[in-house]
Amino acid sequence: MKTYKYQMILMVVGGILLVVGCASKAPHTLKKDFEKNTARVIAVLPVENRTSDFKAPQLLRSKIFDELYFKGYTKLPLEVIDKKLDTFYKNESKKETGVVAPQVVKELVDADAVMYCTLTEGKRAAGLFYAPVTVAASCELRSTQTGDVLWNAEYGSTSRSFDLMSKSLEMKSYEAFETVMEEVVNKVLETLPDGPNLNG
Repeated sequence: MKTYKYQMILMVVGGILLVVGCASKAPHTLKKDFEKNTARVIAVLPVENRTSDFKAPQLLRSKIFDELYFKGYTKLPLEVIDKKLDTFYKNESKKETGVVAPQVVKELVDADAVMYCTLTEGKRAAGLFYAPVTVAASCELRSTQTGDVLWNAEYGSTSRSFDLMSKSLEMKSYEAFETVMEEVVNKVLETLPDGPNLNG
């Protein structure tokens, strides 16, 4: 009976925290004349990683890439970008992920704009019955023609999983990580205007 009460309390608390966490909108800035922007093809560069998780940046980049397509921007395969970047880096004395100048990206893959993203936080913690998952990221879109910042946004979110069993809690934590990552991507990109393929 006590176990049932604990479970009910955890579910209620978790639900309240989830509602509170989903209420805010991502802080962002948009170039005043963005509507004059004709960017159709966006190159999504490798994510700058400021966490100890080496898989999370790849997940973030993949989700950003997919969401841009659904927002009306033409796909530029990540494999094509990476291959061109590898060739570029071979001629450089120091390889720095995610800091290639917009004009260089234009020369490499002929994209109209370049997306720079940074994973600022990505962690899973575990307690006795409680496992918070936090993801935070920022993205910036720059014109490859002028180098101007067209748009930028950032967002962070935390999900809290509860369970009386440690194995179940660990599983919930891993599942929550991808869910929170999706939320962050959606919140960030919902502030970016739709692309030409949706606007006609």
